[in-house]
Amino acid sequence: MNIKKIRLQGYKSAADIVLENVSPFSMFAGPNGSGKSNLADGLAFFSAIVRSGAEQAIRAFGGYSQIHCFKFRKARATTAALEIEILLKEKTYHYSIKLFQMDAAPQLEEKLTVDGEVFIRRKRGDAPTIKLAAEQGMQTLPDYPDELSALMLAKFLPIYKLLANIRVFRFDPLGAKEPDIASADASELDGHGRNVATMLSVLEKNRGFREEILEWIELLVPGMAKVTTEQQRLDGRTIIKFKEEGTKDFFPANLISDGTIYALCIMTAVLSREGGLGITFIEEPERGIHPQAIAELVSLMRDYASTEHPVFVTTHSESIVRSGSQSELWVINKVGGKTQLKNAALNGVELGDLNLDKVWLMNFFDGELPW
Repeated sequence: MNIKKIRLQGYKSAADIVLENVSPFSMFAGPNGSGKSNLADGLAFFSAIVRSGAEQAIRAFGGYSQIHCFKFRKARATTAALEIEILLKEKTYHYSIKLFQMDAAPQLEEKLTVDGEVFIRRKRGDAPTIKLAAEQGMQTLPDYPDELSALMLAKFLPIYKLLANIRVFRFDPLGAKEPDIASADASELDGHGRNVATMLSVLEKNRGFREEILEWIELLVPGMAKVTTEQQRLDGRTIIKFKEEGTKDFFPANLISDGTIYALCIMTAVLSREGGLGITFIEEPERGIHPQAIAELVSLMRDYASTEHPVFVTTHSESIVRSGSQSELWVINKVGGKTQLKNAALNGVELGDLNLDKVWLMNFFDGELPW
């Protein structure tokens, strides 16, 4: 099942991006500076609004000067919006949120329907009305702050859980190799992978997860026999240890390649978040990884992606594109300073004997050159 619609407006170069019939695993491919990161960060920005309010989200993302669409004149530049239509738990959720006055005292406008029935209705500057339970009528909240999302009052709904759990991962291999401090977060993987050792130490207690990680790491890194973690006695730090076939001793993470730790971070992100509601965005998963291993990594991400847990990647690698399908590929470019996207399946291009990456590199998908 595909996501029916995602629309992002007014965030950096994402002046007006519309995605329809989005595959749960999707690749956003394009050159540097085309706006791939702006799409990911725009979704994460609205996720922060849903969780903690507009004022805190604007501060966390660098303030008005760092988030507005500079191609808009001021009246429009102070406004941003997100719309999503998606099937979750066998019900269709259609949610829209619009942010006004990003440069001053922010105000929100919202609407949520569930199978066509209104659950939230809110106009700019007015008190929101909300249905807090399926069997109750609409309630008006006269003193509710203008900058807080009314959706945060409906945390029981799957659409809240999905939108509040959007994460963008930009892994730092050097940081991920370092031992984790004793107080490292064990509940969620850091956006840069710097607590991957701690996350693995918790997750590997699950036998199924431990075997799955080992199975995938063996596919990605031939000759790797075991991956485990250990808590050091002197300072309580957690380290990752690896063992190769034919050797007795383990060796520490700082002796393995950046690509291996990068792949381990990606696997941890995808597998640890699978089964929950949320969107996982991974930037440039191809870094330091052999092209054949990339195909296996794409297979892993696709296998664990679902409508309730979409996995999206940004890339400018032909190896990633080659491993996908036309319906999974979104060609992204910047025209006149504004990001534009096209789905490769909608261009009517027949691949014939050509691989998807060759067709993309030859610019057959009616976009600008991918480099």
